Amino acid sequence: MGPHTYAADPRSAEALSVKNSSHGRASVSATNLLPIDWLHELAVFPLPRVVFFPGTSLPLHIFEPRYRALMRDCLHRGHLAMAVTLLKPGYESDYDGRPAMQEVCTVGRIERHEELPDGRFNLVLRGVSRVKLHELPADGLAYRRARAELLDGKLHQERVGRDALTTLLSTASLVGAIVRKTHPNFSLGVQPDDPPHHVADTLADRLLADPEARQAVLETLDVPDRIRKLTSSIAELLGQIESEHMKGPVQ
Repeated sequence: MGPHTYAADPRSAEALSVKNSSHGRASVSATNLLPIDWLHELAVFPLPRVVFFPGTSLPLHIFEPRYRALMRDCLHRGHLAMAVTLLKPGYESDYDGRPAMQEVCTVGRIERHEELPDGRFNLVLRGVSRVKLHELPADGLAYRRARAELLDGKLHQERVGRDALTTLLSTASLVGAIVRKTHPNFSLGVQPDDPPHHVADTLADRLLADPEARQAVLETLDVPDRIRKLTSSIAELLGQIESEHMKGPVQ
């Protein structure tokens, strides 16, 4: 658990060393997060086993030619954002083509990037918002694009009860304490007075490893329901950890 590193090819992964870079400030839009016109034609980066959450950071190392082209086009157009979405099961048979992908995902702003001498890229995305993708025709491009429909990831968060939030944080803290036994610097990354939607998304990112469980949380727009679902998943994880601990080392 902890910071994730993903590669643009599921068959390989490399360490990251991403330097800061500066960009001009984008104009304010109705989203107050990204220029609205960027969402009309958004670059899409589908990956296996990767579910990206708003409010979190995702480091990426890009080396496939089609995704190098994606990055160059984003930088050339000044549209410093892309959607990262989970490939559906069975993608392996058509990975180099256009395999089925989840429609609900997160759009992220390119916070930092570094182009390497051989044309590969290191970058860090910052999750901005949940979106629903409506894929666009290929039009001769090697990578995929979509129109992104903004989704309300803060739905009914004013209805989250203090008890529900306390239960989630307490359960997550128990898992965090176990993780810190082997990773002393591990942090849950949230505070009790953080907005409930942020608490849920951050804890899901930090603690859930299973892509299907992560996707289920991402797709749950109702925040009280998201917190119930996440609390159940983390409690299940805690039970598995405690069960393994009781078994002791294999002889």
